[in-house]
Amino acid sequence: MLLLTFGLLLKLGVASSRHKILVNGNAAFVQHVSGCLDLLAKKYPEAYKFSQKYIGIIAQNRRSGMVAWGNPPTYYMSDKTAYYSLTWCASSIANDAYHLYLYKKFKPKGSQRTPDRYWADFKAERLAIQYQTRVAKKIGAEQHEIDYLGTLDGKHADVDGDGTVTLKDLADRDW
Repeated sequence: MLLLTFGLLLKLGVASSRHKILVNGNAAFVQHVSGCLDLLAKKYPEAYKFSQKYIGIIAQNRRSGMVAWGNPPTYYMSDKTAYYSLTWCASSIANDAYHLYLYKKFKPKGSQRTPDRYWADFKAERLAIQYQTRVAKKIGAEQHEIDYLGTLDGKHADVDGDGTVTLKDLADRDW
């Protein structure tokens, strides 16, 4: 069964909800991402609980990105992000949980969606990267991952370089 959500395809296949977050994808993806959540739970329980609070589904997809306004909020994760390393996968989950935290924190009363400038612009991306870096260090990420995070200024999500992060940028990602 397939589900189309905001232009992203969710294939309803193997799923696991043992972490309170539903992990959906093929069997290898579900097992791997569950292992990343295990790593967060063991090495940085606060980040694990934070991720559980904000992310409802982690779904295998061709590219990574967050549908913060979904019910539940869904982190679409690419194989490139998932399989780079356990620590990269785990810290990326924390990064997207931070975006969701910002989305909920700045959600206007009575509004359907939080404006992107509060949760998905360059400043929000820098804040999420700072949190991801803290998590990466705490869970034992290799130094090259931490160094790479240190090079990011939040503009990497603006794939087309037009000065704003849009759904087009999400569609053009290779991660």
